[in-house]
Amino acid sequence: MKINKFFLAGSMLAATLSLGSCVGDLDLTPTNPNELTPGLFKDDPKGYLEKAIAGVYLQYATYGANGDAAVKNFDGGMSTFQRAMWILEECNSDEGSWIPSDTDYGTIQYGLVPAANTVVMGTYSRLYINIAMCNQFIQTVNAGYFNLDTPELQALADEYIRQARIMRAGAYWYAIDNFGNVPYADESIAMGSVAPQLSTNFSEGRRLVYEKVVTDLEEIVDWYKANDPNNMPAYGQVGLDVAEAILVKFYLNAEVYTGTAAWDKCYQHAESIISRLGKGGMDNTGLCQNYFQNFGSNNSSYVSCKENGAKEIIWTIPQHHTSLDPEGRGLMSYANATFMCNAWIGDSSDDADYTCHIADYNSNNGWKCIVTRPEFVEKFNWKDVDMSQSDDVRVKYWKTSKDGFNVQNISLNQADWGNNGYLAVKYNNWYQDDNGENQASSPAATDQLGGDYAMIRLAEIYLSAAEAALNGGGDRAKALTYVNYIRKRAGLPDIDANLNLVQLQDERCRELYTECIRRSDLIRYGKWISGYTWSWKGQVRNGTDFSEAFTVYPLPSTTAARNGYVQNPGY
Repeated sequence: MKINKFFLAGSMLAATLSLGSCVGDLDLTPTNPNELTPGLFKDDPKGYLEKAIAGVYLQYATYGANGDAAVKNFDGGMSTFQRAMWILEECNSDEGSWIPSDTDYGTIQYGLVPAANTVVMGTYSRLYINIAMCNQFIQTVNAGYFNLDTPELQALADEYIRQARIMRAGAYWYAIDNFGNVPYADESIAMGSVAPQLSTNFSEGRRLVYEKVVTDLEEIVDWYKANDPNNMPAYGQVGLDVAEAILVKFYLNAEVYTGTAAWDKCYQHAESIISRLGKGGMDNTGLCQNYFQNFGSNNSSYVSCKENGAKEIIWTIPQHHTSLDPEGRGLMSYANATFMCNAWIGDSSDDADYTCHIADYNSNNGWKCIVTRPEFVEKFNWKDVDMSQSDDVRVKYWKTSKDGFNVQNISLNQADWGNNGYLAVKYNNWYQDDNGENQASSPAATDQLGGDYAMIRLAEIYLSAAEAALNGGGDRAKALTYVNYIRKRAGLPDIDANLNLVQLQDERCRELYTECIRRSDLIRYGKWISGYTWSWKGQVRNGTDFSEAFTVYPLPSTTAARNGYVQNPGY
């Protein structure tokens, strides 16, 4: 099924599923009787099934149907799933910082996050909107609106329900990881009801939500392996590989979420994915030959549902530029590849001491909104004291001292962009082939980029398997092999047989930087609150420890008060 058919078919339906109060009420029923309603679904069950599930996927790909942001009173671009998760996982870490002077972002980048912060409300709302959309789709199917009167229709509906459950689990991973004891709602919770916390005790409540989501994912994975072991969903959809990859993320962090490690389960599921996808590409590993094939204008060619070659991108968020479609259709946003390129870059003035041009990235816009921090830069293998030259190919598109940029964060203010941190750019609008960019095949420079966003890559699974093995959950020899796959592609020498967890952690940072997992990783390593410091951590120039409460964000104050939720400890 083509992306423009499948996803854009959901635009009209998704527009009718509007959220009255963002969170608190899980009510997503249509409000305009002249718009599409479930009463029509029986007229074309297959067509409306596709439109309905597309409406769910759309909430992960852009900020809302037809340009109408689903998260009210929150910046439309910021309210997109990927961008909201980047804010939670990256912008107060060592890897990046959002530097415009907005009051709430101006505190969150330092790790100062009161419960009334609008960014907390907006990001939390995005997660629960997506969860509610998944639940409503399942409820609508189960309520019989689609008149599923043939085995083929029922099988299609059952598959779309599995996909909604997988997407819901992906949202729950970020909710549990970032907010802890979150309310739990599945399809058994009626729309309009308040999703309950499962316990008033923080640790118990977080564990109980974790167990529900993991149990659901395990059931889905078991079903696929028994009934559809060669599952290959259509491009842009999720299936066995994504379900099992999300399980890897849960089990990798199980000790943080529950107090009990699950390294063996993490390793087993990672190995299962590797056995299916670790074929083709670089040295028959399933990895792309060129690191930046994951992040270029043609990265949809490397999604795991493709039949040939590298299958590195497991969970993709599709984007498709209107200029590439004969009928002018597309799926665009100010998040995903657009955000991960344009937010870093900008055009420098002729008299500036530094040089950056949006044309370097084949973009038609640059926002000058993100810089990285020197402690992250220092993790790479530089040949010179100025940190401007490296054999590590993963810094190819960075702006560094060779371009006149200052590695130090003299401030985290937008006015100092160019003199307050390197630009750690990895997404671009170039066509990427095995040997590097192919400019002749690249699309025209545009404001919004058409490349997909890679939510989970096979490289992450290799590194998660290695970490689980080093923690006693699997084969340590394989851990070394997997890490050296990553290093070989990066242009670096192998690590010897004495691979340790610190080396693994730094390699994971270098490989997966800015991919919406850094905060989670540092917490798991025991380096988030204390034990590791970066510039402006805690709003101190040279960094300071975070408050112990900041292992999670606060629940939004208005949501907690309205629904009677117990606030997270320390807020």
